[in-house]
Amino acid sequence: MRKLLFPLLALLTAAASAQNTDQDLPHSDSLRQGAALHDVIRKGTLEGRFRLFVMGTLNNGAPADYHAQAFGGSLGFASQRWKGLQFRMSGGYAFDLGSSDLTAPDPITGQPNRYEIGLFDVTAPRKDNQLAYLQLFQLNHRSRSERTLVVLGRQEINTPFINPQDGRMQPSLAEGLWSVHRTKHGLKLEGGLLYGFSPRSTAGWYSTEKSFGLYPVGVGVNGRPSRYAGNTTSAGVAMAGAQWSGPRKLTFMAWEMLTANISNTAMLQVERGTRDDRWMVGAMAIRQDRVSSGGNKVDSLAYFQSDASMAYSGRVRMSLGRFRWQLNYTRITADGRYLMPREWGRDPFYTFLPRERNEGLGDVHAATVNLIWKTRTGWRIQGDVGRYWLPAVTDAVLNKYVFPSYMQFGLNAQYQFKGDWKGLAIQFLNVAKLPASDAVYTTRQAMNKVDMFHTELVVNYAF
Repeated sequence: MRKLLFPLLALLTAAASAQNTDQDLPHSDSLRQGAALHDVIRKGTLEGRFRLFVMGTLNNGAPADYHAQAFGGSLGFASQRWKGLQFRMSGGYAFDLGSSDLTAPDPITGQPNRYEIGLFDVTAPRKDNQLAYLQLFQLNHRSRSERTLVVLGRQEINTPFINPQDGRMQPSLAEGLWSVHRTKHGLKLEGGLLYGFSPRSTAGWYSTEKSFGLYPVGVGVNGRPSRYAGNTTSAGVAMAGAQWSGPRKLTFMAWEMLTANISNTAMLQVERGTRDDRWMVGAMAIRQDRVSSGGNKVDSLAYFQSDASMAYSGRVRMSLGRFRWQLNYTRITADGRYLMPREWGRDPFYTFLPRERNEGLGDVHAATVNLIWKTRTGWRIQGDVGRYWLPAVTDAVLNKYVFPSYMQFGLNAQYQFKGDWKGLAIQFLNVAKLPASDAVYTTRQAMNKVDMFHTELVVNYAF
């Protein structure tokens, strides 16, 4: 009976497309016309995605190597709009097509699997990975002018700190009240209150405070394993953001994010130039301050143990027809760790590269170069090189995940089919991470971090 429930649930539930654009209007919209409830539901649209994900990691030396193959996706339903209102729901599923034993720690270092388990449920690793879960479940309203959208329920939002980070079988989602408004003068305002999360690589929904610590927790500032998982208190997240496109191709963006009882994060970003311009420059600054107890009155149980942190990031880009290069730099000061739950999204820094982050670190210098080429046949090929100067692995105050300084090399090739194959996309990702020449670390500290090669093949079909 249980085996029948997974495909049945997948067929009855709904899903976002490859990008989960929950702000798009359906092709047939009844925003300005009356309709019976029966017709609003019956004339709704079915949307979905299928995904095949093949992943492998090679660790240098004695530590174990891993591989995983997963197939899954999502199916979703969006009603026709009635007086601006729309109902959406979706569900996802994932099946293990053949993987390493992701429940067994490496026999040499005792470290668990890091990447491949993310295709399934990191909260409950098991040999037989078959998952079904609810994704979207919302009621949204679009104004008659189509400038304002208000969403209540389970949804996808995309901000610098909370975002889909759609690099596994399903994206990260949030639950709450969210609104987006665009003025006639190029100003975009958005924000809301969030009280629940469904992080990628999990199969459930969690309250804000329970979402802390679903992923590995690293060490506290005292050097002992962090204990904030299950001990964090927070009522939710309040966020507000503004983006304005001004004269001389200037774009300003500001965000404020208050995580109740834990921290306040403020961001300011300025960019000059667009993707179509020969030159573009950008810069951002992020400041974090501890709020109240940082998550728990007992400091050793708190999530946010620093008083404050500061981070700066910048980019210079030059476009030459189908080719462009980007030079990026990030500095996280030694005032404290930059902290943002990895369950909620990826880093906003210009130096971010796939399959690694600088969250949980302080006193960081990072520099990356991106070379991007769009071929005449439709391929997008990106080569990345990054050098990351991190605090010593023994510096628990500024190195939460005990990560040695490293260099990262990546090759990312993507192709989206057209014509009869519209909706089909393929991606190849290869990443090598090597320790910096001055890095001092143990085999345990290198496992799944440096001295490793990681490869992925992802096939998507969205409709």
